[in-house]
Amino acid sequence: MSLVSFEFLAFFFMVLILYYIFPKKLRWTVLLLFSVFYFYRASGLKLFLVFVCFCFMNWGTAILVSNFEKAGKQREKKIAYITTIILDAAILIAFKDLNFFKRTANGISEMAGHPLNIPDIHIIAPIGISYFALILIGYLTDVYWKKYEPERGFLRFTLFSGYFPQLSSEPFVRYDKMKEELFTAKRFDYSRIILGIERIIWGFFKKLVLSERLGIIVNMVYSNYQVYDGWYIILATLAFTFQLYTDFSGAMDIVIGISECLGITLPENFDTPFYSTSIEEFWRRWHITLGAWLREYVFYPLLRSNLFRKLKKWCKKKWGKDYEKKFNLPMYMGMFFTWFLIGFWHGGKWNYIWGSGLYYWLLITASNLMTPVWKWFINILKINTKCYSYKLFQRIRTLLLFTFGLSFFRAENLREGIRMWKSAFPFHNIEIFLNGSLTTFGLDKWEWTIIFISLLILFIAGIIKNTTNKEVWQWLNEQNMIFRWFVLIIFLLLIIIFGKYGPGVDASEFIYQQF
Repeated sequence: MSLVSFEFLAFFFMVLILYYIFPKKLRWTVLLLFSVFYFYRASGLKLFLVFVCFCFMNWGTAILVSNFEKAGKQREKKIAYITTIILDAAILIAFKDLNFFKRTANGISEMAGHPLNIPDIHIIAPIGISYFALILIGYLTDVYWKKYEPERGFLRFTLFSGYFPQLSSEPFVRYDKMKEELFTAKRFDYSRIILGIERIIWGFFKKLVLSERLGIIVNMVYSNYQVYDGWYIILATLAFTFQLYTDFSGAMDIVIGISECLGITLPENFDTPFYSTSIEEFWRRWHITLGAWLREYVFYPLLRSNLFRKLKKWCKKKWGKDYEKKFNLPMYMGMFFTWFLIGFWHGGKWNYIWGSGLYYWLLITASNLMTPVWKWFINILKINTKCYSYKLFQRIRTLLLFTFGLSFFRAENLREGIRMWKSAFPFHNIEIFLNGSLTTFGLDKWEWTIIFISLLILFIAGIIKNTTNKEVWQWLNEQNMIFRWFVLIIFLLLIIIFGKYGPGVDASEFIYQQF
């Protein structure tokens, strides 16, 4: 049941009506029943039972950990926690990443001259396992760290784990924040419902009008890069960056908009990332909740671990007390492990590990190490770093660096990504932008016009956010009623007339649903 299907819209309106009809204290049960139905509808009975067992294991362990803490049984508490975390990770890997080890073994054996040719392992995973697994690992860790008491009600815990909007595309949430949102009685708020609908419409526009069209360019070029070489590859790589952004952020707009209609506030996952002036800033603005989860539950615990404390002591002996300014090895190693996990989380393929992980670790580490050289270069050339042109240069540089890495993420595998970029050089065919060649792979001039106008609208929305610190739907909600409804009707017409949906069009899946 896709977020942009008519079936899901009918499902959502049924949830909305029943949610506000039920007594306030029982409204969370409506969400639970519909979340169970959504999961069952998407994954079937067997995988739903896997989800229930997953929830029961973490729910029970959290209570056990809390009881051991109160009884002063620290050893038992630690054993219960570590055992369940290992099981959580093992289950997630079993459903999502077994082929990573298979492909790695095949690659090594092939290079050694004794190919194993281990076949792919095909296991259907429950919907949203990459999301609810990390959410539950975070929950159990918080209870272990005594940040809050565990939830004693299993049904309430199940709703927190499988709240239906976030099963498709996140965001990652924490129990101490969500328990107030899910279980506190919500009153009917017309203004919040209108705000939520506006955001849902904005998400539909991103997905159906822009992302699906950009996907046509990307699919054609990436699957035929031997034919569409040179500047076609540059164009498709930029197109994929904006396709992924509008697809993923569009899903977030729909999910958060649905929750807003229900009086539930979910955390944001994007903050105008294309206005970033560095890769490090970019990743603070892109996929915000995943970055926050990894910092809190992986990066900082690593730096506080005994192994890294010993490493810090060794660095002080080797390079002195100010080693952090010279070469902060513990931080770089912690970042390496964290970025590896980011890539590995996306799927068991090396192009994911490189294109959404280690490549950005390399850029951020190199940027930190080269900062003194860059400052010297700026001083020598007397470059004004306060002016707009310098910020514009930084933003363009960041976009291009991000886009290049993302191209490997989109490629079939790491080897194909390298081959594709080999076919891109030299850039011999710039005339394709003038001779009508861009209309040869499924988009006529009218379709290209829709893409340019849609990108312009996206750009204007970004300007509104950066000048007013308000999202476009928040800004729109402050305008006069006639203007607001005029804009909403225009966007609805754009979606209805120019959206890619219906027979022969597969707009049902969001890119991040596969992760």
